[in-house]
Amino acid sequence: MRMMFVYYIITMILTKELVMATEQCSVYRFKSPFYPGESCKNIYNKNAESRDIPGYYWITDGPTKVYCGMTYTGSSCEDIYNNNPETGDKSGYYRINDNQWTYCNMTEITTTTEDLIPTCAGVGGGWRRIAHINISAGGDCPNGWREDTYSGISFCRVVSDDLRTCSSAYFSTNGTNYQRVCGRARGYQKGIPLGFFSYHQDGQTTIDGWYGDGLLITYGSPRQHIWSYTIGLFDNHTNNYNCPCAVGGGLSPPPFVGTNYYCESGAADIQNYSAYYFNDPLWDRSGCITSNCCDTPTQPWFYRELSGTTTNDIETRLCSRQQFDRGSPLIDQLELYIQ
Repeated sequence: MRMMFVYYIITMILTKELVMATEQCSVYRFKSPFYPGESCKNIYNKNAESRDIPGYYWITDGPTKVYCGMTYTGSSCEDIYNNNPETGDKSGYYRINDNQWTYCNMTEITTTTEDLIPTCAGVGGGWRRIAHINISAGGDCPNGWREDTYSGISFCRVVSDDLRTCSSAYFSTNGTNYQRVCGRARGYQKGIPLGFFSYHQDGQTTIDGWYGDGLLITYGSPRQHIWSYTIGLFDNHTNNYNCPCAVGGGLSPPPFVGTNYYCESGAADIQNYSAYYFNDPLWDRSGCITSNCCDTPTQPWFYRELSGTTTNDIETRLCSRQQFDRGSPLIDQLELYIQ
């Protein structure tokens, strides 16, 4: 009798698992080993039968499934999005110009603030991702930046330890014609950053200088401004090194920056050259003692429409007026999209 009871329990468990697996078949049926591969492109090239089956595939270089738009192609992510309404909620990897695979954010526009953020401030779907850095998840810093670790936390930083330095990382657009740019960044404060002090006091009056402490995003030659993520000294103590939005205010941004920036401090009112302020990530719309430093609904995402179309790669500069041991921007996350 006892053996029969155990058999009954095991049978019920296996039956339940079979039912659950059957219900999930439409999502998981492409799981390796049926179509093994390192990426959507690899699966597409190795398995001709997969080319007629867009869907969620498990790939060997990632722990989760990804969407592979096998049957879709176009001149851009936006082109695929506009010509194929069914891709509207399927962000994943698509073929651009037939054989160039890229990640496309296909999230559709909705009306709530939370849902607008993944669509880059609500401006449609079909965004092409050109940068995706997440050091906190084990990623690597791009060429041109230096990876470092302190107290078990890894981040990207300027290459040099010297005063008045910038380090550039470039992200290729692969010749894609675009006019809109969006993205987000997350960073941390180290020591004593100076906000926009250098523009006013160091003669850094052009876009080519270290006009602000932080992450400065530009394109083209001569450089043209897209967005600046800057760091001020304090949140709630008057100082010229503060962000303009801080208590008592700080020095204003350059005219070529205008309102196209976010600025925040990770420190309240403690001046410490050696401190790493990991307890308050920057530009994430939380932790601001001064609320107007976090009052943009779409923050940390930015959105810019350029004056015209371009194919220029995008340059991201980490800039610091101080020596590294006295103050510097630290970056652990960055995403950039074009359309």
